[in-house]
Amino acid sequence: VRRPRRGDRLRWPRRELLAIMSSEQAAAIDQLRKEVNAQAQRELLTKMTEKCFAKCASSKGAGHLERSEQLCLGQCIDRYVDCMNAVNEALVNRQQERS
Repeated sequence: VRRPRRGDRLRWPRRELLAIMSSEQAAAIDQLRKEVNAQAQRELLTKMTEKCFAKCASSKGAGHLERSEQLCLGQCIDRYVDCMNAVNEALVNRQQERS
């Protein structure tokens, strides 16, 4: 029996190698999707906060929000979330139609 030498290639059965690569690739893709989704959620929250505060909060800056400002912010956030849900639903439907 010949001993392996430096530079010799390790010979794995092709099916095993493909299975290992596939599961590692799937795990990497899944992790990447999770990170992209988390980043998108952070950006959505930041954008929603900026837009709704610009629309609803006065520049008085008393350290608290008036009741009318609180109501405006709540309604603005509700509309923003409703719009994002509608867009996501439309994208999912479009993707399913293409599949």
